[in-house]
Amino acid sequence: MNKLRMIQSLSLSLLLLYSVLLSLSQDKQRLSSESYVSNDGLTVEQLLELAKKHRLDLMALKQNLEIAKAKILQARLFPNPTLDIEYASPRFLGGEPEKDFSVGISRNFETAGKRRKRIQIASLELSKIEADISALERKIAAEVRMAYVEALAKARQLDTLEKLIQANEQIILLTEARMKQGDVAPLDVNLIRVETDKLRSQALLTKSELEIKILQLKNLVSIDLSESIKIKLQSQRPPRLDLGLTDLIDIALKERADLKTLRLQEEIASKKIGLAKANAIPNITGSMQFSTKKQIVDLPANINGVGLDKDKELKFVVSIEIPIFNRNQAEIISATSEMVQSRYNREYLESLIKQEVTIAYRKYRAAAEQLVLYGSQIIPRSEANLQSIKSAYNFGEFSVFEVIAEQRKLLEFVTEYNDSLREYYASIVELESAIGTNIPANAFSVDSLITYDEKVFGDTTKRKQD
Repeated sequence: MNKLRMIQSLSLSLLLLYSVLLSLSQDKQRLSSESYVSNDGLTVEQLLELAKKHRLDLMALKQNLEIAKAKILQARLFPNPTLDIEYASPRFLGGEPEKDFSVGISRNFETAGKRRKRIQIASLELSKIEADISALERKIAAEVRMAYVEALAKARQLDTLEKLIQANEQIILLTEARMKQGDVAPLDVNLIRVETDKLRSQALLTKSELEIKILQLKNLVSIDLSESIKIKLQSQRPPRLDLGLTDLIDIALKERADLKTLRLQEEIASKKIGLAKANAIPNITGSMQFSTKKQIVDLPANINGVGLDKDKELKFVVSIEIPIFNRNQAEIISATSEMVQSRYNREYLESLIKQEVTIAYRKYRAAAEQLVLYGSQIIPRSEANLQSIKSAYNFGEFSVFEVIAEQRKLLEFVTEYNDSLREYYASIVELESAIGTNIPANAFSVDSLITYDEKVFGDTTKRKQD
């Protein structure tokens, strides 16, 4: 009897080994993320570079740099001089051959440093546009990183389902062999097949969702939708951040591009007050004029009675506007109100940034703790339970119902693990967006996290032989 049982076990083991080799030979026909994720795919940094080169909204905003540079050039220019030429003569009306000719040049001289103040304002506006561009780039980066994380999450889930399908196919072959020997009923085979078909349906849906995420990623980086791309797995970032909340808030207040924009806007408004006050001080207009006159003079009859008088004149004029009524009061009030408004906006954003960083940090901590729990405890224990039940099922000690139930539990846990992994990396993206810069790799400490092994649904025969 024992000899017969050993022969049956050996035949079942050989059948399982054959099924494993058969499944490996059919990998190309199975659902997987290989068409979208590979080691030679695009990293998130490469995707961001593509976005910087091809995003039309970013290219349009960068044109403001040329506009601002032109304004600086204009602010540096001095007022043009004015050339006046006059000629008058009675000849045009049939009179005497007299003439009056003058030529003059005048120029407006700005006072109170108006030109210097305009240059300062134009330079600050250029810096503000650069900050606006940085803010848009950070926004695009957050969108691309989030889409990248979502795509990888779908890819992981698709691979998980495929591995479970392969494991179920092995169980089907084993159960069919046991059914032929009369150890199990045909119902057991049908139950496993139904469960496998259900997993295939989920895999097809997940693959469709992955394709949609890839399309969204293409759209974000302005790649043609018909172009085929692959993305690369992201580098591991251990779920332990050495930076505290206070450190992160300090970084955000220093690095946030939108806050830099408001600070520059406040400084621009302050400079505009100075320019408005300077405009209240009148400019000086200086002019120089040369004139010559030719007139006929009546003389006594004894000396021919007619004479010709020629005069030359050089005239200098200085003109100053007297600010009696208009002392630029309205422009000063407007600039002052603009500065107060900018200060309120800046203070509000600073308080909002502190709130955003705090919320993002709390989300990160929660996601990290959940990831560690799933990776170090829940998944390994559930995997061990499933392998134990599978091994016992191979010897007829458990029914197929118990295998399916435990398999569903593991699938549920792995799905939740994939979700927690997605939430973890999404929380990093949100935290980096909140602080306005990337968190350096050395800010993460190596933790005791046991990451999910992708071979969790691997060959049960190998375990059994071990």
